[in-house]
Formats: sequence, structure tokens, C-alpha cells
Amino acid sequence: MITRRLASDPLRPSFAMTEDQRRHPVIELIRRRRAAGSRPGERGDGCRVALVIEGGAMRGVVSAGMTSALEQLDFRDAFDDVYGASAGAFNAAFFVAGQAAYLTALYLCGFGDPRFVSVVRALRGGPALDMDYVIANVWAGQRPLRYAEIRTSGIALHCSATDADRAEFVYLSELHDDEEIRCALRASARLPWLAGPPVDFRGRRLLDATLAEAIPIHAALASATHVLVLQTRPWGVPHAPLSGPVARLTDRYLERLNPALVGLRRTRSQRYDELSAAIAARAADRSAVPSVCVIRPPTGALLIGQLEHRTLALQTAAGHGMRAAWMAVEGEDPELVATLRAYPRPEDRVRRSRQTSSAYLS
Repeated sequence: MITRRLASDPLRPSFAMTEDQRRHPVIELIRRRRAAGSRPGERGDGCRVALVIEGGAMRGVVSAGMTSALEQLDFRDAFDDVYGASAGAFNAAFFVAGQAAYLTALYLCGFGDPRFVSVVRALRGGPALDMDYVIANVWAGQRPLRYAEIRTSGIALHCSATDADRAEFVYLSELHDDEEIRCALRASARLPWLAGPPVDFRGRRLLDATLAEAIPIHAALASATHVLVLQTRPWGVPHAPLSGPVARLTDRYLERLNPALVGLRRTRSQRYDELSAAIAARAADRSAVPSVCVIRPPTGALLIGQLEHRTLALQTAAGHGMRAAWMAVEGEDPELVATLRAYPRPEDRVRRSRQTSSAYLS
């Protein structure tokens, strides 16, 4: 008898999620807003709640899993602002659009198109990671991002990036149309030399946000009363510097753009760990104003690299992120299952609406 070995279940829990944060002031507030049916622009509680999403290239699948949990649990409208850095900006846009679960699934297949990553293209002088193609083509037609929903949701989307000429962190806000949203997303995730030249946006040359700051929290602290931060590294895992060869190639590229960028790159791990520790300390102080809550995968969760491409690893990491967020806001470690889910295409919805209108008129 010939037997076939079935694939293991990447969503089967190998450890329990235990961090129930329902008594944290930030979680208490978004739960009250959900229960009251509160909507952006129609608040009566005098608070402003911001969601801050860390990226990290393909490790952004972890925070994508977290936004999927918030979306499934109907927390989207509890937020007034959403901030994202690098892949966290992608997660922010799809969350505001009501498509967090949609994007989480796209991580598992190279954001929906095999042309996203190409070593051959890189050897010929092009970008190894072609986010321009993904954003301008895949997310415009093949796997569409609902830009209209972003613009009309009432939730302010803020992407972040690194100004290549000033070597400083910048926020890209008040995105007025679809092209500005697309350009802000490209800029936020423009990894030096791996993803192409700097992106021109409103007179600035911009690179990946994580070069200057991976967790875009400072603007949120300046304007919000409550901040929920989604981080991608498990508790206790420090930021790892680039390997020697990659670091040298990156520095050589940055040196040509602006020597000050090399200093940013070399101090990135130290600055990340310091910021992460400061956020954790603030979150532990329940009397802090603004109030800050952090959701991270627990110690022992799978840590994946920025260029991870294995479907099993990406799915496992997404599951850890989803379970961590679900446990934090609901006090329950959920059971996860992989299942097909259909998303109506916007043009199909418009076509059906017109057909219905015509039927009523006739």
C-alpha cells in the first residue's frame, strides 16, 4: 500500500497564548466603543485612539495577523488614526479598507504575484523586490485594495518613511487620492537597493521607514489619548543587525545617496531596542498619559526574517500574531482554521447595484 504524507497543520497551537489585556485602559476603551457602535467622526467620549503597526518586510505578516484579529472582532471603527511603517503601512491601509484578512493571505503568496521577488531581475540591475508592480498592478486590479473605503472610512491613514536627503523620519498624512496613497505605500517600504531608488513624494526623496524608525509611535503620542501598538518581534527578542555582506552593500548604496544615512543604518538596532523598551515601560504604567498598550507575540513564537518566503513559516507567524491579538483583546486563545474566503470585486458590486436599480425602475 502506498501512503502519502499529509502536510502538518501550521495553525495547530504548540503553546498557549496567555497575555489577557482586557483590563488595560486602551483595550477597555476600544471594547466600550465596539459595544456602543461608536464610529469615526461621531465620538462622544472625548478620546482619540491610534493604532500603530510595526512592519519589517515579510515579518509584517505577524502584525497583519494581528490586524486580522481586530478586524474579525469588529474593532476597526474603534480607531481614529492608523499609523504604519514599511510593511506595517500595507497592513494599515488594508485594515482601514476592511481587508486585513485579505492582505494576510496575500503575504503567503508573495503579495499575490510571483513577480514580486526576482533574483534574475536583481542581477540585471533591477529591484529584487518589486513593490511598484505589486502596488500599481496587483493591488489595483488582480487583488484590489479598496482605496475608496480608505478615503471614506473616517479613519486617518498615516504612512511613514525616511527622508533620504535629511536622514530623518517623516510621516505621510492627509493622503487625498488613490495615487497619493499608492505613492505613500511605495515610499514607506522602499528598502535601500533591494527595492529600487528613493520614491519622490511631495518634493522629498523617501526610503523605507524602518531605516529611521520601525515603530511609528511619536506622532500618535502627540495627538492621541490612547495608543495600541502592534509589534512583530516576540517578547525578549532584540533587533538583529544586518549580516556583514548585506550591511556592506547597503552602506555602499546609502553612501552614494547621503552619508548621513549610513549612520542611521548602523545605529538602527540600538535605537530599535531602546524605543521598544521605552514603549514597554510606558505600557506597564497604567496611569501614563497618553495610555499605551503593546501586543507582541509571546516568547517562543516563531521569529521570521524580513525576506522569508516559505509559505508554512509565514502562515505559522501570521497565526501567532492573530492569536496574540485575539487573546489580548478577548481573553481567549482562539482555535484557528485555514479556509477559503470570498471577497466580492468592487466592480462586480457596482454592476449588481446597477442591475438592481434597473430592475426597480423597470
